Amino acid sequence: MSDYILELKGITKIFPGVKALNNVQFQLKKGEVHALMGENGAGKSTFIKVITGVHKAEEGEMFLEGKKVDFKGPKDAQNAGIAAVYQHPTTYPDLTVSENIFMGHEIIKHGMIQWGEMHRQAGELLAQLDADFKPTDEMGALSVAQQQMVEIAKALSMNAKIIILDEPTAALTNRESEKLYTIVDKLREEQVSIIFISHRFEDMYRLATRVTVFRDSQYIGTYDVDGITNADLIKAMVGREISFLYR
Repeated sequence: MSDYILELKGITKIFPGVKALNNVQFQLKKGEVHALMGENGAGKSTFIKVITGVHKAEEGEMFLEGKKVDFKGPKDAQNAGIAAVYQHPTTYPDLTVSENIFMGHEIIKHGMIQWGEMHRQAGELLAQLDADFKPTDEMGALSVAQQQMVEIAKALSMNAKIIILDEPTAALTNRESEKLYTIVDKLREEQVSIIFISHRFEDMYRLATRVTVFRDSQYIGTYDVDGITNADLIKAMVGREISFLYR
């Protein structure tokens, strides 16, 4: 058995005229919150799309629970237990929370959608996340933080073992961020593995045990969060020491 639930080796992704990823690597342990950091354009988004089957790498290998995988598309990654929640949730605003959670994998019996069972299961998932809204609420009436919660509930409804959170706190207030931190802590306790992408150091320090840095489409290193200073992390991200920091 592998020490990692997810491992990527030598991943290279090339677009016309651009090497978006250049021989990068990444390892994620079961039940770990692992931060992925880097400046804009460092390759983080492309890397996530490789993991979720949106892009296919030209070079490299990906292993899930020690077994090599080759996703042909997003559905393969979804079926393997990988889900992504983005900064701006891609939801259906005119549909209910339940419909959004079960979109694409509705509960059907004898050719009929089982609305009662979907509402019941959606309610259980929302209760698990301490949500303050109902399965029958309209998605468009929810805040960004609440919509992210629905996306996490959707991932759990598909038995996701790995959840990627892509800049989830960027559009949240401090209070909403604290709520998200609590949810991530709960997921970790349930042995869900989290890749947490952020520019905010407070996110990393609050949640992650390890951090991987990309710079200019390349892998720079993986560090224990409690063993790296802000100055060292900034230098890894930008390639030089920074004398002045601005909020």
